[in-house]
Amino acid sequence: MLVLSRRNAESISISLADESDPAMTVAELFADGPIEVTVLGSTASRVKLGVSAPRTLAIWRRDADESIVD
Repeated sequence: MLVLSRRNAESISISLADESDPAMTVAELFADGPIEVTVLGSTASRVKLGVSAPRTLAIWRRDADESIVD
């Protein structure tokens, strides 16, 4: 499980891992289980998240001032 904290306007990005075959079907991507996001705690300014996902997926932090570039 990846544990991280996020503040207002920050996010996470879930995408295909570099070593995964882009031709995989959805069933193949999730053969090892679903993506699970758990709120582990919070304060007035941030939330602590736990993210579990199959190894075929990569999880990245995105800060408020970053844009996602494909």
